[in-house]
Amino acid sequence: MKTLFVAITICLFLITGPLTTRTKAGVGEFSFESNRRSVTIPIRVTNNLAVMPLYLNESGPFYFILDSGVNTTILTEPVIAAILGLDLESTVLIYGLGGEGIVEAGLATDVNISMRGISGKDMNLLIIPEDILSFSEVFGFPVYGIIGHDFLKQFPVRIDYANETIRIFREPTYRVRGRDEKIPIEIVNGKPYVESTIVGHEGDSLTTYLLFDLGASHPIYLNKDYIGLSPDVIEGFLGKGISGNLLGRLGRVDKVIIGDTYIRDPVVSYPERRFLEFHGQTIDWEGLIGGGIIRRYNVILDYKSELLVLRKGRDHGKPFNTSLSGIEVIARGADMRNFMIHYVRPGSAGYEAGLMPGDQIIRLNMQRYTQLNLDEVLDMLSAGERKSISMTVVRNGELLHKNFRLREDI
Repeated sequence: MKTLFVAITICLFLITGPLTTRTKAGVGEFSFESNRRSVTIPIRVTNNLAVMPLYLNESGPFYFILDSGVNTTILTEPVIAAILGLDLESTVLIYGLGGEGIVEAGLATDVNISMRGISGKDMNLLIIPEDILSFSEVFGFPVYGIIGHDFLKQFPVRIDYANETIRIFREPTYRVRGRDEKIPIEIVNGKPYVESTIVGHEGDSLTTYLLFDLGASHPIYLNKDYIGLSPDVIEGFLGKGISGNLLGRLGRVDKVIIGDTYIRDPVVSYPERRFLEFHGQTIDWEGLIGGGIIRRYNVILDYKSELLVLRKGRDHGKPFNTSLSGIEVIARGADMRNFMIHYVRPGSAGYEAGLMPGDQIIRLNMQRYTQLNLDEVLDMLSAGERKSISMTVVRNGELLHKNFRLREDI
């Protein structure tokens, strides 16, 4: 069983800056390869995100995150560009939350990007320098990049998180059932925004347009100006992006309302203000609805019709949890079975047990690391309040044994 709320989040917050190119960018579009009305593709759902297989220049498959928060398709593993012999026509500046988080990415303009039954010729592909973003270590299997607006702008898509499929429609011929919630969206700079109301536990509320972000893992992120909506907050790890680790506060609100549907008692992430600055200027950013909420629905996203359709999924009423252990784990090594702790939340159960960033997990609940994958590690660390955890780690060549109980801190 895959955990609904896992330790690691992938909050990207990527914004493509102006092209510094002196050459013509790719002008390709995706198209169906046959006269079929729709195509269904299996995906993998982990960290509350949908990851889909793509082919680049007929090679692959390579797993890419489906992310409505980015415009151009992004390759985060430049070794693949070298293997495929992609020609870099120019450079593009990319920046993210966190002040100085700017990188100069290469731009390939004649890439064929395809998936089952759909292909795109002469597509743009941004190539991030090595070691800027590593998705594989937080998924536990190879993930090579992000695909967003270039694909989503052309076809309505239905994402079935429970059954791990995405259905792509040539035209808006999808079926809307009586209990489905039809919600208008606004497409701004290639990204979908939805009117949302957040109600605090003290009765105060906020109504604003939030980015409907398939590529953010936590349930909801808000500008820290709205932290008063959550009476109790704790420190937390909120995600990972170009600028490095995203830190801030975690709290709860009474409910989030989108159209006539609502979610009770979700965890809200409030990034530190410095992550909303770029060269000293504050970014105008209200927040976003992320995968922790989105994956509780069967979702239809239709850019051309500016429509969002939500159908409650089987996980809709489950409670929201923070990291019950307080530790964030990544997977490294050729087989992705070297499990490293890279963050420990102050005051958490893991913190009180004496765990530290850099510790390598050797044994977890009587199982050696060689018997586990990352999903199984995260499942154990979020099994439920009061569950006992026994852990053996290596720190500076010394074996340390730790025991603690999982708990919710907010």
